[in-house]
Amino acid sequence: MAAYYYASASLPMLIGPDQPVPVNSEEMLDVCRRFIADGDYGGLVASSLNPEDAEAPGICASYRDWERSLRNELVIQRAAEQNLSSEEYIRASESISGTSAIASEAMSKSSPLEAELYLDSCRWLKIEELSTGHFFDIEFLRAYRMKLQILERRAKFDEERGFSAYRDLYARVLTASGTDIPDGGDNG
Repeated sequence: MAAYYYASASLPMLIGPDQPVPVNSEEMLDVCRRFIADGDYGGLVASSLNPEDAEAPGICASYRDWERSLRNELVIQRAAEQNLSSEEYIRASESISGTSAIASEAMSKSSPLEAELYLDSCRWLKIEELSTGHFFDIEFLRAYRMKLQILERRAKFDEERGFSAYRDLYARVLTASGTDIPDGGDNG
């Protein structure tokens, strides 16, 4: 237990999903490697935001189930908006309370970037909820790693590049549907 205290105390504080990345995942894992047992370290490395990970350790399993439910709700709502069937894209998962409301709120955002920022904030809060009561233990470190992955992902967002990709995709959809693209190609 003392080793977890030293590892946890050696890491910069994470205060929220809007902060800059204080330390990258590789550096975080390097710090932890020095203080925790091999088996726990392997589980820490496996700690991930990816809902497709079958062997999610500790709180990551609960997070995985929540994320799958959220993604399924997003699929259902996006498909309904387009009058399409969502069945093909739904992943095996139980519906978890609250994910439908989060998906609805994300769908109401005015841009894909705003929706992603909102979803990341909800993800952060879920990790906080799952790690409540875990101080200086492996679950604290797993939660830290997952939050760090959110920060690293957000650091890669580039609004201009994202909008350009959105315009290109929109133009391809219009072309495929036989719709004329407005002059100047400004579809957004």
